[in-house]
Amino acid sequence: MTGKQRLGVNIDHVATLRNARGVDYPDPLRAAKLVEAAGGDGITAHLREDRR
Repeated sequence: MTGKQRLGVNIDHVATLRNARGVDYPDPLRAAKLVEAAGGDGITAHLREDRR
């Protein structure tokens, strides 16, 4: 493998924790901003119609 390795972060579990707790934290948007600020190369979030 040549070149710089890249980091992609899936933030689905952030929303899973929030929903399981029934509260408004942790915030997936804040998690995405932290990934970006830390130099992450990609952010993945799977959007669902049923909003689960």
